[in-house]
Amino acid sequence: MKNNSIQLRINAEQSLIAREVPSQRVLEITVVAPTIAAQTTRPPLNLALVIDRSGSMSGSKLEYVKQAATFVVDRLEENDRVAIVTFDDQVYLLSPSVRTTASNRSVLKQLINSIRIGGTTNLSGGWLQGCQEVASASEETTINRSLLLTDGLANVGIVDLEELAVHARELASRGVTTSTFGVGLGFNEHLLEAMSNHGRGNFYFIETPMEIPGIFLKEFNELATITASDVEIEIAIPEHVNIEILGGWSHEKVGGKLRVFAGNLYSGQTQEIYLKVLTPPFNDLPELKFSAKIVAKDENGKVIEDNTELTFQYADQDKVQAEPRKQDLLERFATVEMADKSTEALKLERAGERDKAQRLIVQSINLNMPFLSEDQAEKYQHLSERMKRGMDEGDRKSTQYDSYQQKRRRG
Repeated sequence: MKNNSIQLRINAEQSLIAREVPSQRVLEITVVAPTIAAQTTRPPLNLALVIDRSGSMSGSKLEYVKQAATFVVDRLEENDRVAIVTFDDQVYLLSPSVRTTASNRSVLKQLINSIRIGGTTNLSGGWLQGCQEVASASEETTINRSLLLTDGLANVGIVDLEELAVHARELASRGVTTSTFGVGLGFNEHLLEAMSNHGRGNFYFIETPMEIPGIFLKEFNELATITASDVEIEIAIPEHVNIEILGGWSHEKVGGKLRVFAGNLYSGQTQEIYLKVLTPPFNDLPELKFSAKIVAKDENGKVIEDNTELTFQYADQDKVQAEPRKQDLLERFATVEMADKSTEALKLERAGERDKAQRLIVQSINLNMPFLSEDQAEKYQHLSERMKRGMDEGDRKSTQYDSYQQKRRRG
């Protein structure tokens, strides 16, 4: 049984806005991907396995990576493709993109097994080589993704976070997405999250090497069940309305429209995206309308779409204040906003601005307190105290990853 339609909904915590003064509202954009109950075929996968072989990957890390890479190769079908790239201070193309026939699969596994430890970390070079292999083998219906696994900092080649994020965004716009896997405590979590956000893939924190195969299984299973690819949401912004998107989603504002790039969605996935809007006061208009549409491709490359709209009614301020607010929506929004603020505060804490990081968390707790559970409030209070003292690498990375999952509603 299959529901081959993609669904788009837009909701807000209130239906009224004030005539006399600006009103701040939360918009909840919900996307539901098409579902396939019994999938017999899937789109071909076109992957690059990009593996860090720098010196810090020695021991169990590299062995588990090789095990996970072999796992992926074993589960690819004959119409799938994969390239294998490794990097230290140099980039090594172990295999260009090839179809995973039985004979090729045997060779690929031998190449994976031959990977040995090297020197420093040319992360950008290895990743871009992998993306190039994916791009060269891309076809109309393929799911194209580079899987970057590293335990270190980018210290050779392009090392700037913003520049790498720009490259990830440009590649994603051309159909090559990126998922990043950070192993251990030596990598730059803000860099890898930025690359995955702009690359329209996923970010993973792998605390111990033995988790690597399980995390790869999760990523592979999602890739194998994608029913909506190149998902793009377009929201028409009414005149004089200010709008802010939460969650780190790749987006752009052009000509009075907000375009949000939601990447790929797997079968039946529900994805929520949150916006804060500031509406203008007006005395001569009865309503303010937001319209939205979504466009994607199904597993056969066919365009699928949906559209919806939301209308706010202008009213006197006392009537607006008396209207009940949707508590459940605001609780979901508060979870994402607190995660957003945590990411911002973690950057400050890492830079040594501990007092500023703590104040940001405390202010955010106070603003969102009516919509936080007791456990959430306690969690963020403890986080503010840890930021004040200074955090170690394990705490930073686990907190960052928790925030990422909350922002993407994947927790």
